[in-house]
Amino acid sequence: MKGVNVKLSDVLTENRILINIHGKDKYDVLEKMVHAVKTSEKVKDVENLLKKVLEREKIKSTGIGGGIGIPHAQTSGVTDIIACLGVSESGVEFNSLDGKPVHLIFLIATRERTNNTYLGLLSRIARLFIDESFKQKIIQSTSPEEIINLIREKEKE
Repeated sequence: MKGVNVKLSDVLTENRILINIHGKDKYDVLEKMVHAVKTSEKVKDVENLLKKVLEREKIKSTGIGGGIGIPHAQTSGVTDIIACLGVSESGVEFNSLDGKPVHLIFLIATRERTNNTYLGLLSRIARLFIDESFKQKIIQSTSPEEIINLIREKEKE
């Protein structure tokens, strides 16, 4: 996964797309998402990854507004960039910039000192999901396969 032009579909797999995710709070949801990525061979230390994600979230909410949250961490707990998507039709209270619940939660983790790749992926996610009708299609999808196909199509535009 070298380079700045990493696409979301390069780092997101069907088994790391969680439909109807919910929890008692955003930290509970984040814990579920971290545990979903631990099946990847790229995750060396799931406890370290969870700690880093939660620490980052406590500094400042990653709810960027528009129903999107992008919790992220740079950690020695992963060997390469990895992503997980949590979809919540009802929404998760995320202390977002716009005060609204989050429906799409993109968990991104990279190893330390990979700023360009990391920032490139964050901006790609923000650009993909600025399209409200696309966002709604993802939220209303019924399978991880459907979601990954929608993302691949959108990335070709």
